[in-house]
Amino acid sequence: MNARRTISLMVLVAVSTTVTSLVMAQSFHIAAKATATIRPAPDPRPCPTPPHDPPPPRCGRPVDLVICLDTSGSMTGLIDSARAKLWDVVTELVRVEPNARLRVGLLTYGTPTNSTAAQGWVYRHTDLTPDLDYIYARMMEMSTSGGDEFVGWVLNDAVHTMNWSNAPNALKLIFVAGNESADQCSTRFNFRDVAREARRKGIIINSIYAGYPNVGVNEGWEQVADHGGGEYFAIDQNAATVQISTPHDQVLIKLNAELNATYIPFGDDGHVGAKRQLEQDENAAKFGEQTAASRVEAKATTAYNNSAWDLVDAAAADADLDFRKIKKESLPQPMRSMNPDEQRVYVQRTQQRRVDIQRQIQQVSEEREVFLRRERVAKPSAQEGLDDAVKKAIRQQAGN
Repeated sequence: MNARRTISLMVLVAVSTTVTSLVMAQSFHIAAKATATIRPAPDPRPCPTPPHDPPPPRCGRPVDLVICLDTSGSMTGLIDSARAKLWDVVTELVRVEPNARLRVGLLTYGTPTNSTAAQGWVYRHTDLTPDLDYIYARMMEMSTSGGDEFVGWVLNDAVHTMNWSNAPNALKLIFVAGNESADQCSTRFNFRDVAREARRKGIIINSIYAGYPNVGVNEGWEQVADHGGGEYFAIDQNAATVQISTPHDQVLIKLNAELNATYIPFGDDGHVGAKRQLEQDENAAKFGEQTAASRVEAKATTAYNNSAWDLVDAAAADADLDFRKIKKESLPQPMRSMNPDEQRVYVQRTQQRRVDIQRQIQQVSEEREVFLRRERVAKPSAQEGLDDAVKKAIRQQAGN
């Protein structure tokens, strides 16, 4: 008798859920009687899948960073700023958290090209992943077009669909950027309710308005940060695209070629990973020498880790790595004739060479940073750029 009642209850719940989903999909523009946040239905469209994540390092604080960008037609400058300054943000994070185990996720909203009305024009480019080259490749694929920008909806997806760390000491940050009212479609996903759920999960929400500060306040962006426990910024979306060349840029770019030579692709992802690395070097260079040099700086930090496809990083992450299990045909030609012990020695020597090159990069980077600081003081910007906002929030929140 109890079994029959259980089955009947399950059927009633399933029918009720189906009917509710259909009604909400057809009427999300109509004011609802209740404003409780509801998790979105699974997106039936395929989403790009990040490469296999490497095993996490044995120490270091987990840092999860989810970026939510408005890609409606007026946001080209914002997108280019993210592309131009991602590597500066990575380097700044490592200055604050030297052993950070960084993962980045990417969501965009407001572009009909990639999403549907049923999904709130939100598109997840990638879940949280430590593969920064993969993130950058996804950033380079972004485009803008007209659409509705639902801040509460993209925040709801960020809070509920990303693979956030469960570590008690993890730093979990969301940066949402845009230039329209944060209250659009609030009857479906109200950012206030979403922010409350985020804080229960230990996630901090920072808001970045592309425009004048007082306009952003009027459009609700300050409230987004207030409810999310984060910081509110108003930026010039084009400021971060301005390149400041230094005498050190070319030195770093030359060192980058030496650094790349220390990567040893292996396994199923080896060839793809090595190819992607070179492609992202080229993509960074498209924005100018400053971005190219900033990427080199980031590649010399602990946050840039490719142990999913690079044998040097893999061996550093796992001291007990069994070289006998590595398929020889997946290794570079010079290593295929070596026995496992010889391969280990070869990797150790390559690792030492990489450490030496990274130290050179770090030394040049310090000199470059001094130069950039002087230039910024001499030629101050009227308004902060995207990277200024993100770096300032990281400095404030990483210490908590």
